[in-house]
Amino acid sequence: MAPGKISYPSVFVVDSPMRPPPLPPKPGFRQRQKGIQTLLVILVIVALCGLTVEACFIYRLYSTKEQPTPPSESHTAMRKQEKDVALSKHQQLGEMKPSKPMAQLTTGNSTVNGVVLWNEHHESILHQVKLKPAEGKLVIEKEGYYSVYSKINFKEDKITCTHSVLRTTDRYGADILLLQSSRFHLKLQKQRVVVDNSFHGSVDNSFLGGMFHLYKGDAVFVKVQNCTLVLSNAAENYFGVFMV
Repeated sequence: MAPGKISYPSVFVVDSPMRPPPLPPKPGFRQRQKGIQTLLVILVIVALCGLTVEACFIYRLYSTKEQPTPPSESHTAMRKQEKDVALSKHQQLGEMKPSKPMAQLTTGNSTVNGVVLWNEHHESILHQVKLKPAEGKLVIEKEGYYSVYSKINFKEDKITCTHSVLRTTDRYGADILLLQSSRFHLKLQKQRVVVDNSFHGSVDNSFLGGMFHLYKGDAVFVKVQNCTLVLSNAAENYFGVFMV
């Protein structure tokens, strides 16, 4: 090269390939990071609070067990618990009701035109069945199949004594005979007893029972002919129905 001139290299020098500058972070990225961090902090605080409460309960439980109960307080607590249990059983028995309609009447001691009238007292049961005391009838309030039964204890007035159960319904114009039992006493001298110190006669009993479909509003009643009721108590004379 000639003196006084700038020398240039014979080979061009080129810089190596460079990566493009990184893009700036999106605006919401940092906000999401802060939200996640805040949520984690809250969860950690809640977990620590739960552990603290659990530790307090455990400490209180063991502290209560370590303190002995005075004998007087223990005895009083036991008596109170026994009284509560007895009261609960009594209430359950008193509040117990039949699951289905049913009725049972006892101590039938009089008749009107042969229809037995029944006395309602503490041994009687009436549940979803209505009683007409003046007519001696049980009125059905819910349709279904019912078992109808009756037992009477009587003294004979004549040779034939008839015990029957009848049904009254709006579907028919007359009473319907459901059950009947007739007793024939050919030998009036075979069994003699004194009843009310005024009548000598034979004492017998009759039981009737059967299953019938009864509608709402139907009524059933007991009727006797040529016989007089005796021994009027719950074990000797009763009449009832129950849904099956």
